[in-house]
Amino acid sequence: MAINFLNAVDLNKNSLDNARIQNLASDPSAGNSSIGQIYFNTTVDTLKQYVADSRNPIPDPVGTPVPGWVEVGSDSGVETFTNTNTGSTYIDFSVENTNAIGNVSIGFADLNAADGTSVAGTQFLSKDNTWDVISEDIVIRKATASALGTVELFSNTVQTVAATAVSTTASRTYGIQFNSADQMVVNVPWTDTNVVTYTLPVTAGVVAPATPTTGIITLTGSDGGNSVVTFKGTTGKINVLGDPTGSDIIINLTDSISVVDNIDLGGVITQTGGTATTGVNDGALSASTALVLTAANTAVVLGMEVTGTGIPTNITVVAIVDTKSFTLSSAITIADGITISFEEVNSFSSPLDMNNNRISEVKTGVLGTDGVNLAQVELLVAGVGVFKGGYDATSDPGSPVISSNNNIALDQGDYFVVSAGGDITFSDTVVSVEVGDFIFANASIAAGGGVGTGPASTDYTIVLADANLATAGTVSGATAAQRGVAGFDVDYFTVTEGTDAGFVSLVPTKNPYGATQTLDNGGSVTPNATSPVVRVYNAATGLTTFTINLAQVSATGLFPTLFGPGALAKNVTAQVTQDAAPFQTVYADVTRSGSASMDIIFTGDVAVDLYRVLLTHI
Repeated sequence: MAINFLNAVDLNKNSLDNARIQNLASDPSAGNSSIGQIYFNTTVDTLKQYVADSRNPIPDPVGTPVPGWVEVGSDSGVETFTNTNTGSTYIDFSVENTNAIGNVSIGFADLNAADGTSVAGTQFLSKDNTWDVISEDIVIRKATASALGTVELFSNTVQTVAATAVSTTASRTYGIQFNSADQMVVNVPWTDTNVVTYTLPVTAGVVAPATPTTGIITLTGSDGGNSVVTFKGTTGKINVLGDPTGSDIIINLTDSISVVDNIDLGGVITQTGGTATTGVNDGALSASTALVLTAANTAVVLGMEVTGTGIPTNITVVAIVDTKSFTLSSAITIADGITISFEEVNSFSSPLDMNNNRISEVKTGVLGTDGVNLAQVELLVAGVGVFKGGYDATSDPGSPVISSNNNIALDQGDYFVVSAGGDITFSDTVVSVEVGDFIFANASIAAGGGVGTGPASTDYTIVLADANLATAGTVSGATAAQRGVAGFDVDYFTVTEGTDAGFVSLVPTKNPYGATQTLDNGGSVTPNATSPVVRVYNAATGLTTFTINLAQVSATGLFPTLFGPGALAKNVTAQVTQDAAPFQTVYADVTRSGSASMDIIFTGDVAVDLYRVLLTHI
């Protein structure tokens, strides 16, 4: 069944994609036809249109128009064209062509150039509109030193190396010539006579007598001269080692580097070396900064932190006598045979900016100046927020005082349980609390001391834990609605019982936000006497309008109220259907006012009680 549109459809200049014109075997009757209507005739495979005057040609005098069905394009343009220059491969436009069905004049095109006398295959049309021949005097000749002409390339291979810049050096310009095969070539008699080459012999480097060390390379030139290249290190930064027995020059960082300026690294900093090591003390020490171990500890470097039984904190290695003897930063007292541990310590002399990056794998802090990890912080703050006892709200500002300028001090998380209900006047609003409610401090709150206006309600989180009856009112403020227990009207709601008790559902046939209305004419006798609908037919426009008052209340009780006072048409959806079987959905124009008025508009003179509208208030 086709969708029934009862008013015009405006596509607002949008395309109608993949559409199919109605297929019929014959023309619809005049009673079922309208000017501009189209269909596809399957009998003659032709698109047809219904026009106001089907006579073709229209007689003179015109007379009375005869509406009817005609083939689309039957008299609207050129359908066929016959060439008048019979037997020719070109169209002769020298005279007006009248063989275009539709009587369209092609016009004139003067291309009748005079035929020449030479062979047709060698002719061309010249600018004087005559057929001419190519002159026998036109020849392709070889280029010479004094005349332009054509040349032959030496090779068709494409050069892949980019050309160098044009040289301005004297005696570097060369002429292009023909070889014996008449190909273009260039002879470049270029001999480099000013070149000195050097060899890099395998020679031993040189170790300087003191830091920084150096390495030396001697270059021997082809002209007999020598050039010396010296690599030098920097004290405390770079070592250069020339191997006296081989040919290697080794460039490396010193064991301890001091960087004066900033270091910008584009990658990851990885610390290697200086790993922890241990040794055993050889003999008891008392008030000494010298330490001797029973065995060598080659992994110990300056600046390592020294730990062990009897060793205080912040003791470091400041000098290394040998792999067994070390000088510490301060005096220690330890017993004989105590195991000593050495650990590498990174030291920063200025603040470390992490640039909004986190520090991962942080060890749990021990000293008061140590950094701590997240787990340690969470452990330390566990239990913050203390139960402060009951709160009596019977006499505003309550006891203890949490709202006026004499409020007590609280930490974040501190909370009360309301022991007596009442009103709490905060600096921004009044909040009612009842027995069992919780009051939490959102952040630290300083004591008022009689200064200022006291805390706001937003400084607290108030949890309503009781079960009072719900009331109607505003969302917030002095007339705020009471949250609590509510009941439901059985005419409109169902509430489950038993194991799954408490689930509320709308009764489908009792939806208070849905209604249906027959498109009749309640205003035909007295405005809105028998229904909230008024019908008006406008003969000038050919439109029938049914206006529905969605908020109308019947004074006589002859019709039910749709949505009642305050209903707005802009908040109501509408679906128009037939009022009798098969109750097909139809499409009319639906417009809404800024009030309770809604218009249902049909094309033509539509009678009452043919359609109804299904309404939903959103």
